[in-house]
Amino acid sequence: MLLLCSIPTSYAIEPIPKENGFGGFVNVGIGGTTVESNNLAKFGSVDLSNDTINSVNDKPDSESSAIPVIAAELAYTFADTRTQIFLGNQLEDYIRFDFSTLAGIRQEIGSAGILGASLLYTPLATEVWEDPFLTGSPRTKTDRSADGYRLIWSKVYGTGLELRYSYRDVDIDNERSGASVALSDAERTLLNRNGDNHRVTAEYTFDWDKPKHRLVPAISYNDHDSDGRAMAYESLSLGFNYIYFVNRWRLVSNLYIADLSFDEANPVYGQKADSTQLGASFTAFYSKPFGWEGWFANGSISWFEDDSDINFYDASAGLFSVGLLYRF
Repeated sequence: MLLLCSIPTSYAIEPIPKENGFGGFVNVGIGGTTVESNNLAKFGSVDLSNDTINSVNDKPDSESSAIPVIAAELAYTFADTRTQIFLGNQLEDYIRFDFSTLAGIRQEIGSAGILGASLLYTPLATEVWEDPFLTGSPRTKTDRSADGYRLIWSKVYGTGLELRYSYRDVDIDNERSGASVALSDAERTLLNRNGDNHRVTAEYTFDWDKPKHRLVPAISYNDHDSDGRAMAYESLSLGFNYIYFVNRWRLVSNLYIADLSFDEANPVYGQKADSTQLGASFTAFYSKPFGWEGWFANGSISWFEDDSDINFYDASAGLFSVGLLYRF
């Protein structure tokens, strides 16, 4: 299922600067993570689950690891045309734990707002198990990619409304789900994880006692159109982002809930893997630590849980990190 860093929470897009030139940020830190999953094998250098399981009915064991936390963006602004090109993780994505690498363009369209288009690419390889249901023997890892693009319309006609659409092509290098289980070819086809993912999000930014408080509620519809109908689902999710500004502190909280409804029953279990997902995160930024201009010390703690009707698909993740962020 999902990693914590893919929780789709909210943070409004930042305005295009008024002057020509380069800008961006760099964040370097370290953290620790604890993951429970029967499907995810590895993310970057971090092992996420055991290679050997004894039963397809067991809940996943817990795996803990230290991880580096690195994010950066380089952007160039053409102030006269109100255009910005960028490469990397935009700051609003970093705050909502989306580490997809972006290359794209943003264009201010007068009073209509800001339009953006970007490519999505995950630089750290995510590995899953070729056949997650193999028991009694070590399972084999295979790469999973989810590349695509994203379109954004922000500050719609001067309001706090932002609309987003993203598309990802989900590709499993060697998809062998169910090969070790006594299933027919038609039943194994239902377990194919390759496919397309479409997500539409609408969010609205509310500011009051400016600049002390910011609340950004969001609603998303996700169509995960897998080739295997037992792995395909639709979901509706709600997210809430709250930011409190006080002196040199910026305190950012996120809450997330989603309901997933799968198309067909999983042939291994004879029922659908419908699930409820819950997530939360808290990040604190402290500006000018040690008097350093442009720097922000930061610390984060996050939690995510996927509660499925099938125990095998239950998943959870916890993450904490500390780091230093420099904006230029």
